[in-house]
Amino acid sequence: MTDVIAWACTICAGAAVCLLCEMLLPKDKISKAVRFAVGVFMVGIIIVPLGSIGRTISDELSSVGIEERGNASELEDRAELDGAELAKENVARLVRNQLEDMGVNAERIEIKTDSDKLSDITGIESVIYINEKDRGQSLKIKNRIDGRLGLSCKIVVIGEGENGGG
Repeated sequence: MTDVIAWACTICAGAAVCLLCEMLLPKDKISKAVRFAVGVFMVGIIIVPLGSIGRTISDELSSVGIEERGNASELEDRAELDGAELAKENVARLVRNQLEDMGVNAERIEIKTDSDKLSDITGIESVIYINEKDRGQSLKIKNRIDGRLGLSCKIVVIGEGENGGG
C-alpha cells in the first residue's frame, strides 16, 4: 500500500514540475519539443512504477498464505460428502413426514444413494423399517413414497423381538 501512495505522490510532484516548466517556457518553436519531452516524462512517471507495484502485490498475496489447488480440492470433496449426508438427512425427514401423515411410525429410515458425492448422485432408494402391526400398509407406503417423493422404496418388517439394528 505504501508503494501506491509513493507512486501517487510521484505523479503529483511530476505534474507540478511539468506545469511549472510549461508556464516558464517561451512561446516559440522550442515549446513543441519541450512539451513532447514533458509528456514523455509524465508517461514515464506513471508507467515505470507499475512494474514494482505489480511485484509487491504479487509478493503480498503469496505471503497471505493462499494455498495451492490441492487444498481447495480437499475442501470441495469434503463439501460434497457433507452435502450428500445433509441431502440424505433431508430426504429421510421427508419420508418420515409422509409416514406420519399415514399414521405409520417407522422404526428406522435409511436413504441409500449410488454415490457418496452430492454432484454424482443419480439414484436414491429409501429403506423403511416398520413394525409388524403396519405390515398391511406396506403397499400403500411404497405407492405414497414413490408417488409423492419419486423415490424407490423398500419395506422391511421388523418382528416384535427385533430392534431394527444392523
